[in-house]
Amino acid sequence: MSDASLIEIRQITKRFPGVVALKDVSFDVRRGEFHSICGENGAGKSTLMKILSGVYPDYEGDILVNGQVVHFQGTRDAEEKGVSIIHQELNLVEELTVAANIFLGREMTSSWGLLNDHQMEVEADGLFAQLDSKISPRQLVRELRVGDQQLVEIAKALSRKAEILIMDEPTSALTETEVERLFRVIQKLRASGVTILYISHKMEEVFRLSDRITVMRDGQVVKTLDRTQTNPREITHLMVGREIENTDLSAGRKFGETILEVRSLSLPRYGHARKWRLENISLELKRGEVLGIAGLMGAGRTELLECLFGASSISPQGTILLNGKEVRFSHPSQAVEAGIAMVTEDRKRVGIFSQMTVRENITLCTLEESTAAGIISSSRETAAAQDSITQLGVKTASTETLITALSGGNQQKCIIGRWLRTKPDVLLLDDPTRGVDVGAKAELYRVIDKLARDGLGVIVTSSELPELITLCDRILVLCEGRLTGELQRDEFTEHRIMELATMQAELVGR
Repeated sequence: MSDASLIEIRQITKRFPGVVALKDVSFDVRRGEFHSICGENGAGKSTLMKILSGVYPDYEGDILVNGQVVHFQGTRDAEEKGVSIIHQELNLVEELTVAANIFLGREMTSSWGLLNDHQMEVEADGLFAQLDSKISPRQLVRELRVGDQQLVEIAKALSRKAEILIMDEPTSALTETEVERLFRVIQKLRASGVTILYISHKMEEVFRLSDRITVMRDGQVVKTLDRTQTNPREITHLMVGREIENTDLSAGRKFGETILEVRSLSLPRYGHARKWRLENISLELKRGEVLGIAGLMGAGRTELLECLFGASSISPQGTILLNGKEVRFSHPSQAVEAGIAMVTEDRKRVGIFSQMTVRENITLCTLEESTAAGIISSSRETAAAQDSITQLGVKTASTETLITALSGGNQQKCIIGRWLRTKPDVLLLDDPTRGVDVGAKAELYRVIDKLARDGLGVIVTSSELPELITLCDRILVLCEGRLTGELQRDEFTEHRIMELATMQAELVGR
């Protein structure tokens, strides 16, 4: 790393209707540096990176690259000058192949001017080899899980051989193994002289990789620090402007009767060497209990929740009992009516309604609450939305703000608020704090704890083991679609969970 500045950000201000997202932001990034940008959701991190990568060409202030003032008019303009970004929200064309997505807008052609699919697939294979991944370049993106789609985004950025690489929460949907692969790639990039700007809420990542850390709060820079001269506690305090107490939910909750029971649930996997996505899963959930589902990507965590919510494209086998009565859902609407709600892991694709406001997104499933004589009362609907905004601490200019104007974490809070308004008996949370900052996580943990103490049954999956250990009363561990262990709270350790999560399925039950 050189002491010379590659990027100089000078008094950048960015305004949206009713909101000043950035105000007089100034700091520099050194050549070859790994520079982390930290802050709560809504602090302005992603907005600043979108300015730097050409997504937002309209702003006040100056950006200098290599000592020259630049003003990118679009992402293509930024990429031509060596700046590439991996967005937190995936930006892929689902109906195209992996290779076609990687080279979209930069397609390789033959001497006859025809698309050279073979060459693009060969190049894509080479990129995935760098990522230690076996994703097929010929596979359609819509067939990939979120974690593999994130790897496609990373491969796309690597293909551009950028001098400056911006990574906005790149590990938010990756397994621990995939994260380690990414970190190895990052080390290679740094060795080749690439400068990396890195947005992350995960202090472990920040302190493992950073040279310097810039903290933002409420659209302004609070401080830039050398990693060796600070610690996670100080960074967290600077991010939120207050001390974050250790969230301790270990005090015993009082459980009621069994509210949900699953017996020998299996999910077929047709046309695959492994015949089952889920095989012979049995579990119980009591009122007031938070049950965790752990496992690596592909273990079946999401598939299990989808089966319980009637959202699986293939009908599962086995028995599901809700409040002692057998149920079989063919559509999520039936599950909602019966008292089950689910917050999905993929906020962009199956969570938010991007053309709707915050109010509309929150009240969508409970409009009857705001209806009188068949007419929706706007005042009632606004009051209901405001209630959820207050309960979950959503940062928004108003209930009428488009939900896409909110940060990812605040969008997630709106989705959780939507489902809480249905007053479910069972709440399914699939990686609920993905892309949520440390302060908001603590708030959501307290909300989940209160819901459990009020008698709700909660099943939660997470890619972060400390989250499950903090939240849960019991943890079930899946490996390759099979249940490999059940841990009580006094048995929780990350080491033990990982042992069970990596256990060979054929050894289970011996």
